[in-house]
Amino acid sequence: MQPGEITDLPYLFHSNPTQFTPWVHPGSTTTNNPLYEPNMIVPQVQQPSLSNNSTSDEADDQLINERKRRRMLSNRESARRSRMRKQRHLDVLWSQVVWLRDENHRLMEKMNQVSESHDRVVQEHAQLKEVNLELRRVISDMKLNSPFFGLAELEDDDDIYNDLE
Repeated sequence: MQPGEITDLPYLFHSNPTQFTPWVHPGSTTTNNPLYEPNMIVPQVQQPSLSNNSTSDEADDQLINERKRRRMLSNRESARRSRMRKQRHLDVLWSQVVWLRDENHRLMEKMNQVSESHDRVVQEHAQLKEVNLELRRVISDMKLNSPFFGLAELEDDDDIYNDLE
């Protein structure tokens, strides 16, 4: 509303009071309404006339506002779906983290067991080599100290023992 339009609107005083009709509450009659005075003049508010251009501007504004509202609702729904997808993805990632940690723990235990087993085998191998060496010395001593000629043949079998190393 423009400032100049205020003087154009009939408010309390009008040049022609006969245009006004008394106000009566809907559903009441003048006889049972104690506030009704027959000579009371109540202005009737006239709607300001809008030009076609103004009406189309309001319609355009309403259309734009409706589009904005729909877009805003669509964006909210899209953001909600995006948050849900993100949460599902995060849940999947956390389950993978838990599974990978468990798998890592199992593999570490298995590696420790294999490492311990390897260490035992290496230690046993070293012991067996010592026993083998000791037995060779014993056999060698037996050959040298033996009065039997048949033990000389065992000297040729030393190659068999060397292959065991």
